[in-house]
Amino acid sequence: MHEHHPIDQLVASTERAATASVADALRASSQHMADRRKWILGPPELLDDGRSLGFVLSISTARPPWGEWLDRTIDRAHLDEAKDLLVEICRVSGDHDVPFAVDFAGEPIGRIDGGRMDESLAVGLIGEWERVLDDRDQ
Repeated sequence: MHEHHPIDQLVASTERAATASVADALRASSQHMADRRKWILGPPELLDDGRSLGFVLSISTARPPWGEWLDRTIDRAHLDEAKDLLVEICRVSGDHDVPFAVDFAGEPIGRIDGGRMDESLAVGLIGEWERVLDDRDQ
C-alpha cells in the first residue's frame, strides 16, 4: 500500500432526529466497538452533525487504480470492520425503531430499517465485496 493511499468513508446516519435514548445507545456502541477489536484506521467515529447521529468508518480505498496496491489482508480486515459496524447499526435500529441511511465514498448505497440491512447493503456492498476478495484469493 502506498504511503498516501486514499481513504474512503462508510457513513451510517439516522434518517430522522435521534432521541436521547438513540444518542445514548450510539455512544455506548461507539465505546463497545472501539474496545472490541483493533481497527485498521481507527474505530468508527461518532457522527453528530446537529441533524442526525451515526458513525463514520475510514477505509483504505479499493477503487481503481488503488485497489491493485491494497494488501488483501487489509482489504479483508476492512470488510470485517464494515460488517461489524453494520451489524451494530442493525442492532440499534431494531432496538430503537430508527432507520439509518448508509453512504460510501460520498454516495448513498442503502438503508438499515427495523434492524435489517436492505438488499443493496447485504448483497450489493457486503456480498460483492466478499465475492471480489474470494475471487482474488483463488
